[in-house]
Order: sequence, then structure tokens, then C-alpha cells
Amino acid sequence: MKKQLAIVIVLNLLIISTISAESTGTEPNYQWPASIFPTDQPLGSVKSITETAYTMADDNGHREFKYKLILRYSEEQQLLSEEYYGHDNSPGNRIDYSYENGWLVLKTQSHPEILNPDREIFTLSDDGRILETEKIFSKGNYGWKFRNSYDNNGKIILTSKYDRYWKWKLVYSRMFEYDDNGRMSATEGFGMQSELLWRDEHFYDASGLLLESVKYNPDEELVVRILNEYNDERDLTRREFFDVNGRAYAVYSYGWNYDEKGNWVSKVIGREIKGSSSAYLVPDSMISREIVYYE
Repeated sequence: MKKQLAIVIVLNLLIISTISAESTGTEPNYQWPASIFPTDQPLGSVKSITETAYTMADDNGHREFKYKLILRYSEEQQLLSEEYYGHDNSPGNRIDYSYENGWLVLKTQSHPEILNPDREIFTLSDDGRILETEKIFSKGNYGWKFRNSYDNNGKIILTSKYDRYWKWKLVYSRMFEYDDNGRMSATEGFGMQSELLWRDEHFYDASGLLLESVKYNPDEELVVRILNEYNDERDLTRREFFDVNGRAYAVYSYGWNYDEKGNWVSKVIGREIKGSSSAYLVPDSMISREIVYYE
């Protein structure tokens, strides 16, 4: 099974990176650093969030630490930093964000074992849209550039990657389409020769929740189909992956708890185990969050 699904799983990761942040149906924030997709913006005046992930306890009550992530915010609710700790609780990557006039202009990524940080420098339009992202590695050498184009409504329609190692040739581009309600309805990826690599299509309910995503290969053949379900707080509760034959080969469930502000403070992720005649969901991992608010 691992062998025949390897390519599909890689494509699934591309879809997940696209739709995981869009699951709430919120308007994308195109002024965000690492991605063109919206972020999990907390509610209220948050000072910090400490997120800790574990495997679920086994029959002996044992559970394994997976990672810890600390997010820090300004009083204006701009993300200032992300601190990662690995499975052994040792410090890992740290990302810092710098702003000018309220707009993001610089992202730095450092590591305890690396002397100088990697940098991403953002060139902005007058209204704060990211026109270009320039990557500079820790040794000072340039890596790549992303350039973005927008429509008259300020929505991104094209992002193009140029790579230094290819003498700044265009190596990858991504195009975006929108439905009548302004929601992202399709994305297409193109290679160095402008050849189509894949196409995703997205379908929403009336309130803007992403219900279904499908991925097609360059021959316009279906590769994978994903269905989503949500709770009243608009958080994902179930995700099913279907292959070309309509068989659900992966199913995940999500359970949430919230604080008085409406921010989630714990999430349990389950996966479906298929038996010979039935299927059942088992808890797989748990993520808890400690949220500190400004007074």
C-alpha cells in the first residue's frame, strides 16, 4: 500500500498545505510571510500561545512528547516570533517577524547551531501587498525570489519563483482563480517550461466553509478527492481522502475544546483504522495550547 500511494500522498501534502488554513472560510491575508493563505489568527488580545503536542496515551498511560511551539504577539496582534522545540525538547528553529507602518517587511529564521539567520525580505505595494519575497541564506548568498501579481480587487492571481541556482530563471509558478463570491476556487502549478503540473479545485458552502477539494494531474485525471466537515465554531472535525476509485483510504477526525474567548485550547486528532468488516476511529495525537492574554 505504501508503494502505490507514495505519489498520491505527496500530492495530498500539497493539497493539505493549501486547504488546512482555508478550512475556516476566512478571507485570505495576502500580507502574510510564508504563504499566500490565511493564518490561524487568535481571538482577543493574545500575548503568547504555547502549543504542545503529544501522542495519545497507550494502554499503560504512556505518551510521547512530539514538539512545542511558542508564538508571541504584539499588542496590535502582529505575530512577533515562533519558537520551535523538538521531540527531545531541545530548541530548534526560531522565526522573527519585523514590521514597518504595520506591514511585514522582514522574516528571519535562526537556529542555535547556525551563526547567522536566514532572511526573507518583502517588497510591498503602497497598500501593503507583498510584491516580491527575496530569500537570503545564512552565509549571505541569495536563494530564490517569489513575485506576486494581483487583480483589481487585490486578490493574488499569480506567484512566480525564480531560483539563483538556475541563473534566476523562472522555475515554478502558481495561478489562482476565484468564484463569484471571491473565494479561491482553483489553483494550478506550472513548471520551468510552463507545463501544467497539477490543478486543484475547491468547493464551498454558502457560508464559505471549504467542503471539497480535488486534485488533478497534468492529464486532467483525478488524483485525490478530499471532503471536510466542521463544527459550529467553523473548525474542522472530519477529513476524508478518496482515491481515483472513490475509496476512502485515509480518514481523520478532530475534536476541539475552547476557552472563554473562543480560542481552541486542546485538539485531539484521530485516524480511522479499517478492519476486515468494519472501520473505527482511534485517537492518534493531542495538541494543547496555553494562551496568555494582554491585561
